[in-house]
Amino acid sequence: MSTPPQYPPPNQGQYPPPNPQRDPRQQIRDYARAQRDQARAQRHYWRAYWRAGRRGSITGPIVLLTVGVIALLVEVGRINGYAVWNWYAQWWPLLLIAIGLISLAEYFFDRSDPYAGRRAGGGFVFLIILLLILGWTAHSSRHWGTWGRDLGVNSNDWAFMFGEEHDNDVQMEYAAAANGTVNVQNPRGDVTVTPSTDGQLHLSAHQVVHTSSDKDVQKAFDSVRPQITTSGAGLTVNVPGRSGASVDVTLAVPAGSFLTVNAGHGDVSAEGLKGNADVTDQQGDVKFDGMAGDVHARMSDGDFSAHAIGGQVFLNGHADDVTLSEVKGQAVLDGEFFGDTHLEQMGSSIHFHSTRTDMDLPKLGGDLTLDSDDLTANQTGGPLRIVTRSKNIELTQATGDIHIENSDGDVNVTAAAPLGNVEIVNRTGGLVLTVPANASFAMTGSTTSDDDLETDFPLQVTTNGDQKQISGTVGSGAVKLDLTTTHGNLELRKGGVEIAAPAGPPQPPMPPGPVRHLRAPKAPVTTTEQ
Repeated sequence: MSTPPQYPPPNQGQYPPPNPQRDPRQQIRDYARAQRDQARAQRHYWRAYWRAGRRGSITGPIVLLTVGVIALLVEVGRINGYAVWNWYAQWWPLLLIAIGLISLAEYFFDRSDPYAGRRAGGGFVFLIILLLILGWTAHSSRHWGTWGRDLGVNSNDWAFMFGEEHDNDVQMEYAAAANGTVNVQNPRGDVTVTPSTDGQLHLSAHQVVHTSSDKDVQKAFDSVRPQITTSGAGLTVNVPGRSGASVDVTLAVPAGSFLTVNAGHGDVSAEGLKGNADVTDQQGDVKFDGMAGDVHARMSDGDFSAHAIGGQVFLNGHADDVTLSEVKGQAVLDGEFFGDTHLEQMGSSIHFHSTRTDMDLPKLGGDLTLDSDDLTANQTGGPLRIVTRSKNIELTQATGDIHIENSDGDVNVTAAAPLGNVEIVNRTGGLVLTVPANASFAMTGSTTSDDDLETDFPLQVTTNGDQKQISGTVGSGAVKLDLTTTHGNLELRKGGVEIAAPAGPPQPPMPPGPVRHLRAPKAPVTTTEQ
């Protein structure tokens, strides 16, 4: 059995070298320190070697650049931040698909490179988790408004869901000026306003509170009891806010009152007033009906409707479905609208503005419907201006000047006399213009060479490079038609009015059957289309 070597070894090549002048214990500590330094250096070497073999993914820089560009556009006002968030709430899974496609492309690219190192994965997993959290948060916040209105709660008031429900009715009366101001403040609950028959203010309030103790019920009712104060010719109806409580307020006010309503969570309805009305509603529907003056609404969420308005209509903010009919004054809609917008029988100019669509028309005799995919209208008067994208546009009985800019959708316009100047630019979509058969105009138009260009008029059609072009004059050339489209067919059609002759004498009407619940009217009854 061999003798174990001395420690430290007495050879001349040992490190550190022996020093007879030094303490042997110090030499042992120095030797141990040297071994630790060598092991640390070796770990650093292997860590650097492993990191050098890893390759970064381009997914992170792409996401960072995209977020930065969108944030910049929001800050400079080119796009709406609420619209971006709403889009992300609906389409965020597309980002996961895009990240998967990028990763798949990197995998196939690295597989063909024998020296390609391993891709970093920690930050990639964190990015996916972050997108998942943001996606579900956006989705929940997008639909929370509707759920909250249906349940009577919001995201900041969970106390509503605890405790037993109690309700109470309150009746109040107050003297009011004939043409004064009525200001209503209600943080939670519906507000309904109608004209009073005696020129005074009448208030009915339905209180709903939730408490865990019956002895606190009356205290809760008193805390949300409406308060009426006066200031000159004005009245203020203030409903105090309380967690777990809502108050629906019904007011009858002098018909000539100027109405202002500030509502937090609840629907607002005003009907039959002669004065102006101004409503701010954070979450809820707003409805005006039979108002003689101007109406103005500022909204964050909910449907908006205005019918039989004698003055102007203004709508700002964010809304879902928007319905306007029989409005005598101008209508201005400025904001983001996520449902259907429907207009009928508008007596004056219409201005519609969102981040996606700008539209101006001086008069609408028929109806107009606008949603995320389509824009249809009939009996429009010029000058009409529409600038939008990704919509199918169809106009019928359009008179006067027409200017349309669109992309990624078809445009179909049927013009009526008097025909005005028509300028339509459509990118990536078909274009069809129908004009009266006896129209006079000077025509220029073009489309890409691989698409069809057709006309019912004697105009010259030529091919120039990658474009098909049409030009010429019909009649006196009183107006100009300028039509341009790419990657879509271009058609100029000849319209006309056809009156079908009756096939024979009209048949006599059938005698009415017995009527049990209606009496025959004493005078002829006329119907009004609404």
